[in-house]
Parts: sequence; C-alpha cells; structure tokens
Amino acid sequence: MLHSVVYAQQSKNSQVEFYKGSYDNFLRKAQQLSKPVLIEFWASWCGPCKKMEAETYSDANLADFVNKNFLVYRIDIDSNEGMEIVEKFGIKVFPTVLVADYRGKEIAQLSGFYSAKYFENSLEKLNDEHFLYHDNEYKDYASN
Repeated sequence: MLHSVVYAQQSKNSQVEFYKGSYDNFLRKAQQLSKPVLIEFWASWCGPCKKMEAETYSDANLADFVNKNFLVYRIDIDSNEGMEIVEKFGIKVFPTVLVADYRGKEIAQLSGFYSAKYFENSLEKLNDEHFLYHDNEYKDYASN
C-alpha cells in the first residue's frame, strides 16, 4: 500500500504544470509567490511546440525542477491575447519560452526546441547569472 502512495506522489509532477487562468492573474500570482516565471509562446500548428510538449515538458525530472522553481504559463499565439503579448515581447520564433523574474521583467528568451536536460541546464545557468530562485543548499547556507 505504501508503494502506491509513493507512486501517486511521484506521478503527480510528471509534467510541467501550466497556470490555468488569465495572463494578468498569472502575473499577480507570481508576485504573490515571489516566483520567477516561464511564459511559453505556443501554437497548435507548430511542430517543435508539439515536440516540446511530448518530450520536454513530460520529463519527470524537468517537471519537478520547473514546478518547484517557476510559475509557468502558456500563451496561444493565435488568440487575441496571445497576439498582443507576442507583439509586446517581440517574439519571432515558436516555441519561445520567455524567462522573467517574479515582477515580469524579462531575463531571456529561449527559442526553438530544447531537450529536457538542455532546458534545465539553460534555466540553471540563467539562475546562476540572475538569482531567479534559490535552491535548498543556498537557503540552508543563508540561514546559518
């Protein structure tokens, strides 16, 4: 019985969790949580977008890492809201993941397909440069 409980907890975060709700509420939530954001610009007709969905966002290790450290939102670039936000950030390639601090200040744009490990490494490098989130080792060190 214990094994099924552990399995259920592990499978809970087997995919990157995208925020459900409006873009404005997403930004408010990020500020409330002081959590950096990932904003994916996506389209149903985009082959590399579908590949990111199937291969990258479904990777359990990446999902745990992203869900712990970021709030994530998906923009459908073909929607009215999506077109406005694409224009606001000057997005030209799809998929693009915009990385921003919890205030919504853009840090980087990661364009094209990324494998799960390469995506995680890219986010860790951005954190090393911009201190977007803090891992447990840092928190332990800072509290001593």
